[in-house]
Amino acid sequence: MARRILVTGGNAGIGLALCKQLVVDKGCFVYLGSRDPEKGAAAVKSIVDSLPGSESMIQMVKIDVASDDSVTAAAELVKDGGPLYAIVNNAGTGLAHGTDEKCILKTNLYGPKRVCEAFIPLLDPKEGRIVNVGSGAGPMWLKNQSVETKKILTNPDVTWGEIETLAKQEAGKPKEGMGAYGYSKACLTAYTMLLAKTYPDLKSSCLSPGYIKTAIVQGFGATKPPEEGTVSLHHCLFAELEGNGYYYGSDGVRSPLTFMRNPGEPAYKGEPEV
Repeated sequence: MARRILVTGGNAGIGLALCKQLVVDKGCFVYLGSRDPEKGAAAVKSIVDSLPGSESMIQMVKIDVASDDSVTAAAELVKDGGPLYAIVNNAGTGLAHGTDEKCILKTNLYGPKRVCEAFIPLLDPKEGRIVNVGSGAGPMWLKNQSVETKKILTNPDVTWGEIETLAKQEAGKPKEGMGAYGYSKACLTAYTMLLAKTYPDLKSSCLSPGYIKTAIVQGFGATKPPEEGTVSLHHCLFAELEGNGYYYGSDGVRSPLTFMRNPGEPAYKGEPEV
C-alpha cells in the first residue's frame, strides 16, 4: 500500500516540489494541502501532467493552518482514507510576506500545533512521522538570545507553556536580522522536541530546507530552485533516523539549535549548547 502523506502549503515552492517528488519518485499518495483551492487544483494538475495516470495518487485538500475550522474540516476529509504515514508542516509565512508578528506566529508556530492536534490521531501509531519545516533563521536568532532563553528552547523536556510564554514575551520587542520569523522557527524546533517526548512511538523532526528561491524569501538573494530544498525533507520522511525530536540541516545532517551549521560541516552530536 502506498504511504499516505499530508503536505501543508503544497501548492507552491518547496511544498509543491516535495509533493511532485513523493508522487512521481516515491509512489506515495499525497494530500496536497492548499489554503487557496484554485491554486491547489493547479498544483495537482501540474503534477498529474508530469506523470499521466497519477490522478489516483494525489488529492487536493483545502487547509488554512491558521484556522481551527479549516484544519478540523481537512482532518474530517482525510480520516476515511486510511492511516497517514506522515504529516509535513510546510506552510509558513514571514520575511517577504510581511512582518506582522501575530500572523507569523499564528502560521509558523500555532499552525503546525493546530495541524498536529487534528491529524496525529490519523497517523500510523507505530510508523508515523511528523516533519516540521523550520529554518536556519531559528538557530541564527537563538544564538543571540539570553542563556535563559537558550535553556528553554534547547531543553528536550520543554513544555508547551514555556514555549508559549516565551513567544508572548517576545511579541512586540525590537527585532534584528530575521526578526519574528527567526523566533517563530526557533519555537517550532522546541515544539518538535515536545512532540517527540509526548509521542515517543512517532518520529518527529524539524529541519532547514536551505536558502531556496521561494516566495517567502523573494528579494533576499536566494538562487537555488525548490527542487533542491527537499534533501532534508526526504531524510526526515524516509531515513532510519538516529533519534527523535532532532533538528536537521539542509543536507539532512543533525544540526545544533543555537548556531548555524553549514552543509558539509561536522554533525552535531548533542553537545551542551548553553
